[in-house]
Amino acid sequence: MITLLLAALALQSPRVDSLMAAGRAHFAQRVIGRYAALEDFRAAARLAPADPEPLYWQMKVGFYLGSDDGEWIAREALIRLFAVSPDYKDSWKRFQSVFHSQDVARRAERALARNADQPVALEHRAQLLIELGEGAAADSLLALAASRAAPTARAFLLRAAASFLAGQPEAGYAWHDSALARADEDSIDALWDEAWLIASPDEVARHAALASGERQTFYQRFWDQRDPDLLTASNERVQEHYARAAEARRTYRLLHPQRMVYHSKVARGLFFYDRRHQLAESADTTPARLPGPASERLLIASSLGLGDERVLQDTAVPMASRAGLTAEGLVFLRHGPPDARGFCISDVRRGTTVIRDTLCTNYIDEESWLYWTPEGPLSIRFWGGEYFSPISPEQTRSSQILLRSDRTTLPAALVAHAWTATFMSDELGLTDVYYKARGDSVAVALWGVQSGWRAAGGGLLRMTVPPGSYDLGLDVDSAGVLGRIRRPVTVPFFSAGALDLSSLVLAPIERDTGILPDRETTLRGMPADLTYPAGSPLASYVEIYGLAIDQNGRSQYHVRYPFEPVRSAVARLLGGPRSVVFEFDRGAAGSLARERLVIEPDRLPGGRYRVTLAVTDLARNVKSESAALEIEIR
Repeated sequence: MITLLLAALALQSPRVDSLMAAGRAHFAQRVIGRYAALEDFRAAARLAPADPEPLYWQMKVGFYLGSDDGEWIAREALIRLFAVSPDYKDSWKRFQSVFHSQDVARRAERALARNADQPVALEHRAQLLIELGEGAAADSLLALAASRAAPTARAFLLRAAASFLAGQPEAGYAWHDSALARADEDSIDALWDEAWLIASPDEVARHAALASGERQTFYQRFWDQRDPDLLTASNERVQEHYARAAEARRTYRLLHPQRMVYHSKVARGLFFYDRRHQLAESADTTPARLPGPASERLLIASSLGLGDERVLQDTAVPMASRAGLTAEGLVFLRHGPPDARGFCISDVRRGTTVIRDTLCTNYIDEESWLYWTPEGPLSIRFWGGEYFSPISPEQTRSSQILLRSDRTTLPAALVAHAWTATFMSDELGLTDVYYKARGDSVAVALWGVQSGWRAAGGGLLRMTVPPGSYDLGLDVDSAGVLGRIRRPVTVPFFSAGALDLSSLVLAPIERDTGILPDRETTLRGMPADLTYPAGSPLASYVEIYGLAIDQNGRSQYHVRYPFEPVRSAVARLLGGPRSVVFEFDRGAAGSLARERLVIEPDRLPGGRYRVTLAVTDLARNVKSESAALEIEIR
């Protein structure tokens, strides 16, 4: 019976070829021709049910037509295609851009199950089960696929997602690390597919410029910089990302991915034309918010940053659409749930609503979110869930910041007190960098473009690194409370051929020791919060590089230590402690001098001081000054 059926299909193949040729010809015509093409492709599919090509062309018709009907056509064709061939051409990639309800995902998974022997079908099924929230079942399929084909970075990422979803974070971290270890072999950019939605503009640019062999370093830095607690072995931000992705799929999935607004600049232009008039007309009803006579309405609307808003719609909205998320979902993936939210409110920070021309009938019409960040409170407004719709320059700026950054919600309530000091290293061309923070334990990381350095412990931490620009991460734990510092830093280069100074270090010492402390001793004694006891002498330590030497191999220099009182404006008017200055002429053997000074308690009254060191090379009359320290003596 099967043989007869195959023979019949073979006899029909010329007709199938004719239908496909006619369908392609209709497809090349205007929109009306696409429907005729669809009928030809459907007829061809009925005659050749084992051929994926007619189904693939049905999908192309659906994508061309767009709208809800076009999306339905494409989705149905793709599901039938998966039963025939699980990875035909770019069908799986196309499927990611159509709406996935739970029913759609379940039907696609069942269609793929007809190709259970193929590892690619097992992998696609696992991805759909992850979307359905069935992590354990997905991991089982991925384990079976790994037994039949060599694992890839993509397979490891799916296993990480499945493990986190199944409540097995340790396995999730292990699989994610395995994916990072194969970054240089990731030819399909699976790691970037995971990372790009939370990447900064700088990271996007660096990824685009990656050379062969640089991927692993890039992705290691990408995730390490987001580690919210450097004191733990695991990177909690990875688990947080997977949890947000799962919640975004559940709550903020885009319901109409193929709506033409995501593809047509004309449609977006019409949307903004309406927005400009809404804002302009609201000037009469909200003069405090939008001042000006009616003749200036369009100027007012323009001043609200609508040009910048258009950039948001032309870049961020298609980005969210590519991920199958609403505008809200994109922000949620980057920053997590808002710290405050308001429905039918234009700006939850101010509790105001500006545009009332369009009636807010339910909570998805108009919504604003508020985040408390180091840059201050950031308010963002959404319209219909799918659009970024700021109503003021402030909200436009906030939207831009939120879409260029991301954050962890792991709390770090402790205000970290720490300092850093830099010195020329004994290793040629490198710099010794020291960190000290107040707390039970401290971890420090310096992330550079090519590599990173870490140190952890309970006291003074030291790293020897090449000079250059880095991103600093410093975490402190004090009695179980976490403190966090993240900021860019520059590690200086010290040259032996030009006058230069190391960091200035101050430490309390015991009286009458008769021994001046060296670099390490002074650094270890320097308080993390730069607060010194009033009854103890202070010892300073600075290294001076590049001094000119005479024929006897000696150098001569002048040092000046000004201790400038830090006073409030009122205190300056009423008078108070005067500056205390210590200065001397010194000599040293060679071009390197280790400058030390002991200051007795009676020479420096209690209070807050800004301390610097100025050095003049007497042979060349060249001057250099150290960075300032703000200390307190009490």
